[in-house]
Amino acid sequence: MNLQTILSHPEKKKILENLLAEKIIGEVKNFLETLALAEREIFCEETKDVGNGFRTRSLDTPFGRIENLKVPRTRYENFSPFFLEPYKRSLFTLDELIIAMYQGGCSQRDIAKTLTHLLEGRYTASYVSRVVSVVEEKIKEFNERKIKKWYPFVYLDGTYMKIRRDVVEGEVVYIALGIDEDGYKEVIGFWIPGSDGESAILWKQFLYQLRERGLKEPLLFIGDGLKGLKEAVKEVYPLADFQSCILHKVRGTLKRVRRRDREALAVDLKKIYRQNSRERFIEAFKEVKGVWGKIYPLLFKGWEEDLESLTSYFKYPEGIRRSIYTTNVVERFIKEVKRRSKVVEVFPKPVSAEKVVYLVAVEMNESYRRRKVKGFEEVREELMSMRRKRYGGNGRGDGGGDGGGKCEEVEDNLKLRCNKFYTHKS
Repeated sequence: MNLQTILSHPEKKKILENLLAEKIIGEVKNFLETLALAEREIFCEETKDVGNGFRTRSLDTPFGRIENLKVPRTRYENFSPFFLEPYKRSLFTLDELIIAMYQGGCSQRDIAKTLTHLLEGRYTASYVSRVVSVVEEKIKEFNERKIKKWYPFVYLDGTYMKIRRDVVEGEVVYIALGIDEDGYKEVIGFWIPGSDGESAILWKQFLYQLRERGLKEPLLFIGDGLKGLKEAVKEVYPLADFQSCILHKVRGTLKRVRRRDREALAVDLKKIYRQNSRERFIEAFKEVKGVWGKIYPLLFKGWEEDLESLTSYFKYPEGIRRSIYTTNVVERFIKEVKRRSKVVEVFPKPVSAEKVVYLVAVEMNESYRRRKVKGFEEVREELMSMRRKRYGGNGRGDGGGDGGGKCEEVEDNLKLRCNKFYTHKS
């Protein structure tokens, strides 16, 4: 039975529509939102306008209605993506879609190619080329822009994306996300160096890049349990604390026991990290270890080795602790990157992966500016006081104050290290 026969049969046509809708509607939404962001980059460059958040709207497609489609806005001009004419509520006709899917192979693997086929008919080749080149320029600007704000808290985490460099390998994207001096989250930068495994050495190089851009006087870095990460942080920022993600530690611990024990162990582990002081944390840890250590003698060896970095968050005001004892903040960003890149099984080159991460970062940063981190405003002055005591100066980052000497000494040493790293920068 050929495609035209299916289309001419109402019941079979309906079945085909439903099957496609179930598989594809989420990918259509992801693709359109990413395309709209890329278009806005072009629009803003040509008109000198700036991004101004998003509006949501519904869009009828052959697969069903897309709800809450994020359409980027600009501050001064009336921007609208070309694929979505003003007041238009539908995307493609069914015949257009089916023919294009037939040309694309009608498989899940070829969804992205099919959508590109449909959309490129609405854009000139020169415009598509312009989108690509401008986004590449924006990525470079994003990752080289000067960091002018103070970020008391910085989250570090990596994620894998499959990229082709002759052969296909999963490569690590290194990501830094901070909470700034006003309590807003922001993706500070990302880096894809080409390695097929996460490395503390590369984290150190990434941190030197951030320092060269102007990331100064952080109080606390929050990262996972990667061996050597804490030491990398302390080399680049010797006066900063390091918090090892407690939930990473919990997940790793649960994986090392039998399934039947996991639920009960999870309940006991919560008793440890939900304490309100370091002393009570350690006391609860000893109690839990005393029970479970009899069954699994080596289960808590890693906890004991990392106890200092697992409890760093207790040095900070209680009102902000729930936000700084895990890497959940940056993991949510990574989850959005994964959702957007789901339609691409393998990126043909590194810059293709960078585009997805960059466009998600732009969108999320705009979203982050709408709401401060819970509890930050109440502890802001206390954090500024901690900064003054630790780094000297007046807490405003201008180098004034009696304690500036120790910062200058650290700064001189780090400049030597930075020069060493950038000589060998890949």
